[in-house]
Amino acid sequence: MAHAHVTSHADEAVHPNAVTGPGGASPRGAESTARSGEPGGADSLVGLVSAAHRDAAELLELAERELRDRAGRCGDPSADPRLTLHASDAAVAAISAHLSVMEGVVYPEAAAVLPRGRARTAALRETSHRAALLMRGLQQYVQGDRYQPERGPGELCDELAEFAAAHARAEERLLADLEERLGGPRARRLQADFERAMRRAPTRPHPHLGHGTSLPTRLAARLAGHWDHLLDTVDARAVAGRPVRAPAPAGLWGWYLLGRPTEDHSPAEASPAEARSTAEGRSTADARSTAEGRSRDG
Repeated sequence: MAHAHVTSHADEAVHPNAVTGPGGASPRGAESTARSGEPGGADSLVGLVSAAHRDAAELLELAERELRDRAGRCGDPSADPRLTLHASDAAVAAISAHLSVMEGVVYPEAAAVLPRGRARTAALRETSHRAALLMRGLQQYVQGDRYQPERGPGELCDELAEFAAAHARAEERLLADLEERLGGPRARRLQADFERAMRRAPTRPHPHLGHGTSLPTRLAARLAGHWDHLLDTVDARAVAGRPVRAPAPAGLWGWYLLGRPTEDHSPAEASPAEARSTAEGRSTADARSTAEGRSRDG
């Protein structure tokens, strides 16, 4: 598998195999989040973004584990295939919202303030687009799309995890430099804008909407966010920060459409209590039928 590379400038490159802290965060980011109340502390923008990176890494790890378990149960006729992609769906939702807000709120500020800011944010936008393409492939499996990618969901998830780890390291370096350059009020205003934008951000990837700073791109992202939130409610889709509702038990038609046998118990598999109840019901029905027949004959 090709490794992800994020190049901010000629002298700055990110490699996925570099040493990271827990959850894919860089040691610098992990150290900064421990100092709450200071620039780079847990209650700052760097702290919020570092926590989002850790959450995304944990969701992707869970998704990879679910996909491995799914591969081990592929021969089980009673396995519900809808249950094996929940973690992938939740990871896609969390990463999609995060990338959209970073591109629309944080990257423009960094490009205007930091030295080589335009080159650094352009590289991050490029990897965001590539990650969105990978997430779109996962979504095609989650939605049961007929035109699924050639690679399986496990391979897509592995590559997405590499991109996410590399992207997180580059973002945390960018944010650390940005907070050093911004003043206190300006940094707090940027953090407030970030938190407000997260509430209306798209929850699914839209790789073909563009990843620039133009007005049409921002309007398209806003409309995509409204549309995603509507579908999240109508289809009960997985969304980061909300409890995941388990699918309703499949009925006769549901198991038929899923290509699995029904869960009906045969008489040999029925418990003694079920067999006794069934026998009593049948004897009562037979007795009632016999009595009705006699009354008609009389």
